[in-house]
Amino acid sequence: MYLSFNYRDLSTASLRYLSSRQALADIVNFRTEIARKLGLTKNKWVTFGGSYGGSLAVWSRIKYPKLFAAAVGSSAPVQAKLNFYEYNEVIGRILSAHNSECPKAVKGAFAILVQMLKRQKYYSKVEKDFMLCEPIKINSPKDTAFLMVNMIHLVHFFVHKRMNKIIKGEPDEINIDTLCDNMNDASLGSPYDRFTKIAHLFLKSKHKDCISANYSDEVEELSNSSLDDLHIKYERQWFYQCCTEFGFFETTDSKNQPFSGTPLRYFLQLCSEVFGPEFSRDLVARGVKTTNKYYGGFNVNGSKIIFSNGSNDPWHRLGITKDISKDLPAVFIKGEGHCADVSEQNDTDSAELFQAREKIFQILQKWLKQ
Repeated sequence: MYLSFNYRDLSTASLRYLSSRQALADIVNFRTEIARKLGLTKNKWVTFGGSYGGSLAVWSRIKYPKLFAAAVGSSAPVQAKLNFYEYNEVIGRILSAHNSECPKAVKGAFAILVQMLKRQKYYSKVEKDFMLCEPIKINSPKDTAFLMVNMIHLVHFFVHKRMNKIIKGEPDEINIDTLCDNMNDASLGSPYDRFTKIAHLFLKSKHKDCISANYSDEVEELSNSSLDDLHIKYERQWFYQCCTEFGFFETTDSKNQPFSGTPLRYFLQLCSEVFGPEFSRDLVARGVKTTNKYYGGFNVNGSKIIFSNGSNDPWHRLGITKDISKDLPAVFIKGEGHCADVSEQNDTDSAELFQAREKIFQILQKWLKQ
């Protein structure tokens, strides 16, 4: 899904072959060739997918309706968006629903941290408190923003641990209950002090010694185009698609969320530094606009597509959550997170999740009998 291999490398020039349109062409080729080789040309094919894979499933049906009889897109964003500030708005809402004081404490911790990063005399304290991997070098807003991105991801990790059952092997204490219990515990000190404990719990759960704070290292890692490493990470490839097609940059530009320190310009600058100066704001914005024009965005033009989303999944803000028509139904699952309906079924699953899976099955069964 994210890998674009050729015989050379993952250079920016090579990555021009990595796009959602090319992915759809590959899906079509697979479906056509397998159908021919296995004698399945008269069978009905249904595309399934979750997250970006869900988008591809939806778009396969939209663009190639004669090849695919139906589609199910779980947590599938259909609208590309440059500034995806809504992501952190949903995180804030989840925290508030859990405990109304929790997002206030988180917001307070981030406000204090941002102010401390403006004064060099506090650097050593921040380094020690958050167990940073290297001394802080705040030479530009990019350095501050990178550190804040990592801090925001700490909160995301605790929130998603509860919502996404696909995250396994983590200690039971890594969840939203622990996050809010600690953030609301005044005996631990200021909101900043409480958040340092969250950072320590995160490092312990991940068996890590420190948190990265070096923006230059991030640029270097994302710029690594070598194919020599057999354990290739997909971050470079996915980030390339964000910079060329989707945006999806999870900023703190909205006032209706608890975080601070990561404006849109940070992500746009990262696109330029990783892939080249030609990756300007205009180019990235144009890519997002082109994606929505090609696929339709929220204005879905098709039929026999099921859109499933969880109310506690931030990605639902870029998906379809209400029925468009009888042939374009939405399954909106209260209290569930990312791709919950396609995760392994469990006896502890909510009634809403059981009902959602059954509804999807019944709709597909009806369509395939037609």
